[in-house]
Amino acid sequence: MNDSQQIHDDSSATTTDTAIPRRMVSVEEETLTSDQRLIAMFAHLLGIVSGPLGAFVILLVKKGDAWVESQAREALNFQITVLLVWLCGSVLTLILIGGFIIVIATVLNVVFCVIAAAHVHSGESYRYPLSLRLISDPHAS
Repeated sequence: MNDSQQIHDDSSATTTDTAIPRRMVSVEEETLTSDQRLIAMFAHLLGIVSGPLGAFVILLVKKGDAWVESQAREALNFQITVLLVWLCGSVLTLILIGGFIIVIATVLNVVFCVIAAAHVHSGESYRYPLSLRLISDPHAS
């Protein structure tokens, strides 16, 4: 028997313990509606063009939806953090390092907002790694 037949013969055998598992689906993903995921995605993406304003408006409008509210709060906290970094960068332009800080903050803002939007659109909660938690959850104990 040649190698190609051996490979073919091995691949025809199926067992349940060698089957590739499907992607794990979180409980949140099964219970979230597409509207919830879309609005939460916009809360993160609007930060690229509107700063904290877009997430703040979504936080106010979707006050009753706990998951969308938590994602809008997360986006708002990150956008406030980016705004503070931009303000520090503006002050530091006097010593020529501020421009570099502003550019890095802008690039990180776009990258993290897109990553967050992708996670949220697939139904997963997202927490920004470099964010001050200034706006806390009033329902958390």
